[in-house]
Amino acid sequence: MTILKNVDLKKGTVEVAEYSATAAALAALREKYFVLPDANTDEGYNFIKSGIKELTGLRTKLEDARKREKAPYLQAGQIIDTEAKRITAELVQLEDPMKAAKKEVDDRVERERQERVARLQVKVDAIKAMPGAVRGKSSAEISEMIDRCGEIDTTHDYFDLTKEATAAQQVALDELTQMLTDRLAFEASEKQRKELEAQQAELQRKMDEQRAELERQRQELDLQRRELAAAREAAAPAEAVGEVELLQEPVPCKGFATASRWRARVIDKSALIAAIAAGYGTEDLLIIDQAALDSLADDERQAMQLPGVIAEPVPASAA
Repeated sequence: MTILKNVDLKKGTVEVAEYSATAAALAALREKYFVLPDANTDEGYNFIKSGIKELTGLRTKLEDARKREKAPYLQAGQIIDTEAKRITAELVQLEDPMKAAKKEVDDRVERERQERVARLQVKVDAIKAMPGAVRGKSSAEISEMIDRCGEIDTTHDYFDLTKEATAAQQVALDELTQMLTDRLAFEASEKQRKELEAQQAELQRKMDEQRAELERQRQELDLQRRELAAAREAAAPAEAVGEVELLQEPVPCKGFATASRWRARVIDKSALIAAIAAGYGTEDLLIIDQAALDSLADDERQAMQLPGVIAEPVPASAA
């Protein structure tokens, strides 16, 4: 095998005898064939033809030398490739079991990591679900959930999902805090509304009791009047017409005036009932009776101050 001399891979040069000889002849060939004669003349034509033959011969020898010099190296390259493949196969035979063992461990570790991440994701999802669990519930329940959410240690207990858990916790706390603020405002409003309703209900209850008491007393008075009238009728002789007519005249109640020059007009019955329930008026006004009201109006006139009632003069024609 020909041994190449002075191979310079960086410069891309090598010494081959035929290459060197041809390269040395190039200067003379360039000078010889630099100017071409007129090919239309016999002399010029023959010169060009001879030059082609000479250059073709040199080029053919150069190609033959290239193949000859390269052939051993091509064969050596094939031998090198074959030997490399053989050694590689033996290395792979040793390497494959190691790769398989490593892959088994890597697959197990990755599988365990994915299972751990899945378990941690459930815990992260539980943090995200905390606001929804107490939405619409009392402020005490929301406050308790805020405490539970704040006690979660996301920096140590969530490993691969520490970042996600910390973010979920902050979002949940922000939402819960806003929920608590809104709920406290709502509960305060509800408390005030219920207190007002209770006050109104209590006032209504008292008014209803007063109306019931007034109605009972009115019924009792009506009964007393009927009984009195019946007693008078039974005691009077049938022939004493004048006396009977006298007894049938209205008997004024205690404290009432017999003839009124002023009268009372009820303009707001609900206000009057509420006033009596609140303690306005006299004992006579425990019963809402027009005669009693007229008597009070006649006594007080313009000074009368009874809610729901006004005093006005009796027209002369009606007095």
